[in-house]
Amino acid sequence: MYHQRKAILSLIFTLQYFRIIRTLQLTEIVVPDVVDVRDTPTLSCSYDMGTHTLNSVKWYKDESEFFRYSPMLEPNVRTFPVDGVSVVRDSPEHYCNRFMCSIQLQRLNIKSSGTYRCEVSGDAPEFKLAHGVYNMTVAVLPQYDPIINGLQHNYALGDFVVANCSSDMSSPPARLYWFINDRIVPSDYLQPQQETTIESDGFILRYRTLELRFHIDEARLGKIKGKLMLKCLARIDAFPQGTRETTQVVYIPMTDELRNQKLINWRNGAQSLHHRSHPHSKQHLKYVALLILSLLAIISLSL
Repeated sequence: MYHQRKAILSLIFTLQYFRIIRTLQLTEIVVPDVVDVRDTPTLSCSYDMGTHTLNSVKWYKDESEFFRYSPMLEPNVRTFPVDGVSVVRDSPEHYCNRFMCSIQLQRLNIKSSGTYRCEVSGDAPEFKLAHGVYNMTVAVLPQYDPIINGLQHNYALGDFVVANCSSDMSSPPARLYWFINDRIVPSDYLQPQQETTIESDGFILRYRTLELRFHIDEARLGKIKGKLMLKCLARIDAFPQGTRETTQVVYIPMTDELRNQKLINWRNGAQSLHHRSHPHSKQHLKYVALLILSLLAIISLSL
């Protein structure tokens, strides 16, 4: 009898333990940290209902509900107006079931930044809840690589180089960096950074220009080996995914290369002169021959 009671109590405790570990829980929430204002981000959350039946999945922005999935009601999807939030209703990214709920947003603006919460609830009688929260920031990331202006194709040792790099409009603004042969340039090569600001749809957009000035000097630049790679990098420190760069190569012929080039130019010039003068020599001989024939004809007539 004692052993039977002990077995029954053990079974009860096991069932209770199994019930505890099978409670409703949110297993994952996916909300992008940073999105571009032109993007259509997807938000999703996954959950384990355990022994419960799904009652609803709700999405909130800053404590305001904007989406609800209720599988036991018709219609089972409802949306609610919230500033900065617009749900794509017919998107292939939009689907909800007893395991997960995924939605897609569109027409982002400055009010779309904020805290997004997914809340999952079980059915009666317990109405258990589980939720997850994540922040999303809407930025205006650069669309284009920075533009380099002012560089020539060829330089010589001792030449003075002046070049400008301009970033694309963004919010927050990008920080500009110059590199020569993949080494960041010294600060004394740079002029003060210039910035232009405009406002668009509530965003403060900025683009920046950074001027580079230096002499082509092997004492400071090291062995040049005939060329320099100049790179401008535009980076938003808080959003590394917005980093963009542009590289241009300039050529610096060395002394031996210049000597060889001069020799090649001299040979080409001599050959060109020869080809130009050769036809004139033949024409000159023709004139002389005609002149001699004319003189002979005059002498014959006079005799």
